[in-house]
Amino acid sequence: MQLSIVIVNYNSGDYLKNCLESISKNKGFKDKINITVYDNGSTDNSLAFARKFFPEVQYMGNHTNLGFAQAVNNVIKSTKSEYILILNPDVVVFPMTINLMLKFMTENHNCGILGGEILNPSGFQQPTCRRFPNYFNVSFGRRSLARRIFPENVFSHQYLCLDLDYEKPQKVDFVEGSLMMIRRKALEQVGLFDEDFFLYLEDADICYRINKSGWDTWWLPEAYAIHYRGENFRKDNIHPAMHHSKGFYTFFLKHYKPPTAVRILLKLLMTIRLIYVISTESIKEVFCDINFSPRN
Repeated sequence: MQLSIVIVNYNSGDYLKNCLESISKNKGFKDKINITVYDNGSTDNSLAFARKFFPEVQYMGNHTNLGFAQAVNNVIKSTKSEYILILNPDVVVFPMTINLMLKFMTENHNCGILGGEILNPSGFQQPTCRRFPNYFNVSFGRRSLARRIFPENVFSHQYLCLDLDYEKPQKVDFVEGSLMMIRRKALEQVGLFDEDFFLYLEDADICYRINKSGWDTWWLPEAYAIHYRGENFRKDNIHPAMHHSKGFYTFFLKHYKPPTAVRILLKLLMTIRLIYVISTESIKEVFCDINFSPRN
C-alpha cells in the first residue's frame, strides 16, 4: 500500500461525505491507497452518512473526543503505507491533487511533509503555510489585533509567508494539517504526533521536529483543495479558541523551554489573546474567512 488517507471526524455533517466524494474523483491510484475515517465521538449523522455512501472506507473511533493528534496516531499505527495523507473532513480536494502530491513526494526524496494550495469556499487563497511561531511573531497572526490595525505590516507578511512566490513549490517552515502528506520514513525517525496537542499546533510541532531532523517541508501550489474552515465548530466558538491558545503555549514550552518568569508572561499573553478572540467574535472569521486573499 502506497498511501493511507486519514480523516478525523467530529460532527462534520455533510462535509465528511463531500470530502470522501472528492477523494474518489482523484483517479489512477485506487489500488494503492486505503482510506480511514476516525470518528472522535460524533453525535450528529456524519458517520452514518459516510458509512452508507462509502462502505469501502475503513472506520475507526471512540465514544469520546480524544483530540486530533491521538486520533491520527491511532490510524497511523494501524497502517504500513509509504505515505500518509491527513485531511480535515471539511476539505474538498480537487481532481489530481492527491496524484500530484504523491508524484512530488516520490521525486523529492528529502521531502518529509508536503502541503498544498488551500482555498476558501469563495475561491480566495488561505494562508496555510507559516514560519515557526516564536514569542514575537505570534502577535502578528492572521486575525491578530496588530494585523487588523496594520494589515500590510512586514511581520505578518513574514509570519504568514505572504512574501513567498506562490507560483512555484516552496520550502516552508510548516504547513497546515488540514491537507498534509507525510513520509512514513520521516515519522519513524521523529515519532508520531504529540498528543499533548489536543487541537491546533500539532502540525507546527511535527514540522518543527521534521525540520530539526534534516527533512524538508514543502508547499505545492498545484495541489488544490477547498477548506470549509471550522464548519463543525459553528456552535462552539470558545473551545476551539481555547485549544488554539493552549497549543501555542504548549509549543513554546516544548521547543523553547522558557524560564519561569517567561512562562508566567506567556500565560498572561495567551489569556489576553484568548479574551480578544472571543470578545471580538473573530473566531468566526478565522474559520470562514471569505474576504481574504494573501495576494491582495
